[in-house]
Amino acid sequence: MKKLLFGLFALSLLATSCKKDKDAPAVTKENLAGTYKLMTVKVTINGSPELDADDREDCEKDDLIKINADNTFNYTDAGSVCDPAGDFNATYALSGNDISSEDYEGLNGTVTSFDGTNLEITLNGTEGDMTYKIRTTFKKQ
Repeated sequence: MKKLLFGLFALSLLATSCKKDKDAPAVTKENLAGTYKLMTVKVTINGSPELDADDREDCEKDDLIKINADNTFNYTDAGSVCDPAGDFNATYALSGNDISSEDYEGLNGTVTSFDGTNLEITLNGTEGDMTYKIRTTFKKQ
């Protein structure tokens, strides 16, 4: 009986390990389309350890960004509304994994991770003698 149970256990492990992971969706404006909430903003300066750089006010932490497939997005001051409210509509450009917007810093950089729900955008730059990396993460609502 032990041999039978061990054999079934080994077979189940083998079947589980052979399961193919679901491929991440391609970074296209159609796949990115959806409503997101900004979750984190992290920064690395001159190769230092990553630091939390989220300096948003409490009334901004529940805001939503709706990315549309027509290269527009809507920023909504949702939930706890700031005074004045921060709603606005703007455009973005997507070229390969590079995304940019003149109107919203969070949508500038390279999409470094996207699984259909979680979106990570990384911006690398230099200012004078300082190099920096800003990593912004969003979660689709």
